[in-house]
Formats: sequence, structure tokens, C-alpha cells
Amino acid sequence: MKKAYCHDCNQELCNDEIALNLKLLGKHIGTFKCYHCLSEYIGCDTTKLQSMAEYYNSSGCILFQTSYIG
Repeated sequence: MKKAYCHDCNQELCNDEIALNLKLLGKHIGTFKCYHCLSEYIGCDTTKLQSMAEYYNSSGCILFQTSYIG
């Protein structure tokens, strides 16, 4: 089973965290961050990031429909 981990804190990532990284930071990034580390990186509240992920997922964003982990 394929797993992905946060580049900063090594926490296991969920599919929505990976998709949100791609959405906010661009499709060509090489590393991913968990909600907590991403919130510190961009200066945004963790709850706001989770709400954004839910919004993009429910709106049918193709990045959130793709399975990145096993």
C-alpha cells in the first residue's frame, strides 16, 4: 500500500491533504505538507484549510477526485 508523509513533520497524509497542496501550491511541487504544517507555511488557520478541502471536494475539483494514496 502506497503512503505519503508530510515533508516537515513526517505525519501520514490523507488524500485531501495531498490534493489541497496541489491546489494551493501548484501541480509541480515535489513535497507535501499536512494541514498543520501547510497552515504555518501559508499563514492560514488549519480549520480554514480543512473547510477549503471540503469545498473543493464537494464542488467536483478533479484534484480531489484523484486517488493519490493506496
